[in-house]
Amino acid sequence: MSKVLVEVYVPSVNITYDAYIPLESRIEEVAVLLADAITDLTGNKYERGSEVILCDFEKGKEFKKNLRVYETDIKNGSKIIIT
Repeated sequence: MSKVLVEVYVPSVNITYDAYIPLESRIEEVAVLLADAITDLTGNKYERGSEVILCDFEKGKEFKKNLRVYETDIKNGSKIIIT
């Protein structure tokens, strides 16, 4: 399974993490997995809401949830925001 290394910024707790995400996964799946991992890593300071959104850090554009990662412009070194 091919993966890309991205930088994930979590504005609600002002922390950045590096994460490998699979290219074949849908954005919605990646968002939930990242949110759950961040919740654990922050000791529940970050709480996943009912809807988790991933956005491009530089463009501020929300990634469509039904797309697979390889169908977006996410690549190694991309910076994304999770809310």
